[in-house]
Amino acid sequence: MAISNELSSDVAVALLASKKSPQELKKLKDIILEVHSALQKMSEETRAYHFKKKALADEGSLTVTD
Repeated sequence: MAISNELSSDVAVALLASKKSPQELKKLKDIILEVHSALQKMSEETRAYHFKKKALADEGSLTVTD
């Protein structure tokens, strides 16, 4: 499971565990979706960075150390 999914699930459970009004639940849902999107974007950027770094290493212009 991707870290973004795992963290989003943990955040959702923690925020929604207590009884809240429908308005509070909507606000929390929006926050959860925003956090999830931000984590997914970070994961995508990390994958792109490592892919680019590996491609440069394969060309011989960079030494991979990670």
